[in-house]
Amino acid sequence: MTIRTAFFFAFLALASAASAGPVSVLPDKVPLAVADRQDAQIPDRVHLSGMIGSRIQNSALNRLLPMDVDRLLEGFRKRPGRQTYDGEHVGKWLHAATLAWVYTGNAELRAKLDNVVNDLLKCQLDDGYLGTYLPPQYWTEWDVWSHKYDLIGLLTYVRYTGNTAPLAGCRKIGDLLCKTFGDGPGKRDIIKAGWHVGLAPTSVLEPMVWLYRMTGEKKYGDFCRYILRAWEQPNGPHIVSRLLEGKGVNKVGNGKAYEMLSCINGLLEWYRTTGDSRYLRAALNAWDDILAKRLYITGTASAGEIFHGDYELVNTGNVGETCVTVTWLQLSAHLLRLTGEARFAEQLERIVYNQLCGAQQPDGKAWGYYVQMEGKKPYTATLDGQCCLSSGPRGFALVPTFALTTDADGVVVNLYDAGKAQLRLRNGTAVKLGIETAYPAAGKIAISIDPAEPRKFALKLRIPQWCRKASLRINGDPVDMKGMRSGSYAVINGNWKKGNKVELDLTLEPRVVVGQHGNKGKVAICYGPLVLAADEALLGGEHTSLNAIAVASADRTALAITPELAPEKFRTWPGAQVFHLKAVAGAGRSPLDIQLVPFAAAGATGKNYKVWLPLVGR
Repeated sequence: MTIRTAFFFAFLALASAASAGPVSVLPDKVPLAVADRQDAQIPDRVHLSGMIGSRIQNSALNRLLPMDVDRLLEGFRKRPGRQTYDGEHVGKWLHAATLAWVYTGNAELRAKLDNVVNDLLKCQLDDGYLGTYLPPQYWTEWDVWSHKYDLIGLLTYVRYTGNTAPLAGCRKIGDLLCKTFGDGPGKRDIIKAGWHVGLAPTSVLEPMVWLYRMTGEKKYGDFCRYILRAWEQPNGPHIVSRLLEGKGVNKVGNGKAYEMLSCINGLLEWYRTTGDSRYLRAALNAWDDILAKRLYITGTASAGEIFHGDYELVNTGNVGETCVTVTWLQLSAHLLRLTGEARFAEQLERIVYNQLCGAQQPDGKAWGYYVQMEGKKPYTATLDGQCCLSSGPRGFALVPTFALTTDADGVVVNLYDAGKAQLRLRNGTAVKLGIETAYPAAGKIAISIDPAEPRKFALKLRIPQWCRKASLRINGDPVDMKGMRSGSYAVINGNWKKGNKVELDLTLEPRVVVGQHGNKGKVAICYGPLVLAADEALLGGEHTSLNAIAVASADRTALAITPELAPEKFRTWPGAQVFHLKAVAGAGRSPLDIQLVPFAAAGATGKNYKVWLPLVGR
């Protein structure tokens, strides 16, 4: 048995030992006007065991499970909280921990969830208030924001556990918001109730849509419509109108990335509910603008938490807020579900394998607030002064919902981590999938397909944009790849039965990305889905500073980039690799062989790292 296989079966044993059977999702009372093209999976349907699976497991068992409950609740038990946004942490934890419990089946985590929900609701006042402020400061700064996360956490718990008792507390929050804010006589202007031209308080749209759909209460839907009107007030952020006009996200509100993306995610939930295509167009325009002009190579955005001008992507400082990374992941996942287009899965792969993993300490215990393109990873395990420490685990908890999924045609594979899935086609047929691979350390991917009964359906395999050559076999027979292109799905329509096996081979090779705009005169090295970085912990001899290292050519052949098994200190999963590179060093540009490491593990030992390397003569 290989190390990878042993790791996988150990993980499945952990999950199955605690599981009480498949989880059912509480249905909505308000039907959707727009159905998803790809189905969001309940997390227990998909279990991953490779590089990403290890990170999901570490997040669940090393971060979410040991969380100090008293710290989560102290701002509610003894108001005010120690920081103005203290109330957000418990809702974020409930959201991530509920999904993680569904994924792992861990009984201890479920018991902790039950206790936190019970103790949180004990802190709710008779009028529905569930914030961490004293009365003179109600509805200022981050008060609505914290109620947003209360709702997100509690409604996620209700939806997946089937325990509807907390729904009464959620209704009380919703009722209080409806009573307090509006454009009618005697009501407060929600734009003035928080930061960033109202982006922060109006991001409560997302869980208010959930509350409306879950309860069927018209007043909650009316409140959602009020938020959309408030956005377009003279003092509002003008989210929909400016995006429909083709303006960049840096021209929406004050450009605050995390809060804006949170609002757009809520807008897409409202689009699902109403079917108004303007909302989808606005979100697509935002996504396209970020991808084209404001996205870092590792799959994050923002500097100083703001969307800046076109191609203003500095490499150091307060770059790549983890809260932004996670809400960008959520936006891409929403659009993947709504459109079924592979381009959104492409970005999800980039985010997950690079920036999300890079922001997480490999053992899952700590996170970085800002995780820049060069410098040191600012890992911390304390919530004080932190929002990202509670956001990061939400990103990993969401991965099983889109990694392998279904659509109207059959099964869709978006990510190629090793693992197993138990899916159900829309016609009700159960289909088991097994993925054997060392991806991203190897491009060979073996997929076993086991439908409950022989059935004709499509298997859609994403061919990554970076992949120049791919081959495919079904039950050992080669498949003509003509017409199948990178950046799209290879669609195999077959009569599938137990024992069928599909072998996909994605040719992994290095890529040299020549910098543009602020990175002119520099190059970045990628390998398959991975962005690589130089790390001082891997430098030896007299050249121990990254500032002495440069690249003499943009020709990947001349650089002789080759992978090998990572040394122990960088072996964050059994298949972890480092990558040899022919570099130059010092004023004399003397040849030097160095090793690069995936951004996911760069800086993990506390040393400096760098993604963009100087190109000699540029």
